[in-house]
Amino acid sequence: MTPAPGPFDGSTEPSPAAADQARLRRLAASQDEQAWAELYQRLAPAMFAVARRLTRAAGDAEDAVQQTFLQLFRARAAFARAEAPRAYALRALRHTLARQAPRVSASLTEDDAVAAAPSDELERAPELDRALAALPFEQREALELKLEGELTFAELGEVLGVPADTAASRYRRALEKLRERLGGAR
Repeated sequence: MTPAPGPFDGSTEPSPAAADQARLRRLAASQDEQAWAELYQRLAPAMFAVARRLTRAAGDAEDAVQQTFLQLFRARAAFARAEAPRAYALRALRHTLARQAPRVSASLTEDDAVAAAPSDELERAPELDRALAALPFEQREALELKLEGELTFAELGEVLGVPADTAASRYRRALEKLRERLGGAR
């Protein structure tokens, strides 16, 4: 009996992340409704979480995700060629949010944002909500995309349109400011 190929035996099996990216590309290339339903199920939760945190309004976030998926479907050939489809989708979402900026409820207060939070976020400490809301937008955006979008720094840089090192710096500065604010709140 021959042992199963392992990570150090020279096998060329793709990593789970690479296999996932390939699966997303195949789904994106399809015109099949079920394929796009699966694609939506796999990408929309992270996209909604990012949009929800950046817009601070569930309705605006839902609109942005739906609009983005329409755009992705229309540009499915380019989407299917993307090296990192998850990052591509989040970059498309970012562009949608930028176009919606005048309509988005950006004038919400911190208390409004906390009150409008989904039920799973209601248990989070109000101090954390205030600390997140106080971050400069570029840092909050980098933090949300990195955490909710589960992106690497290279992908985050691609989404933000900046070098990976700049994306990493924004993320780290956001974490440092959160630590400072939350450390002082204790």
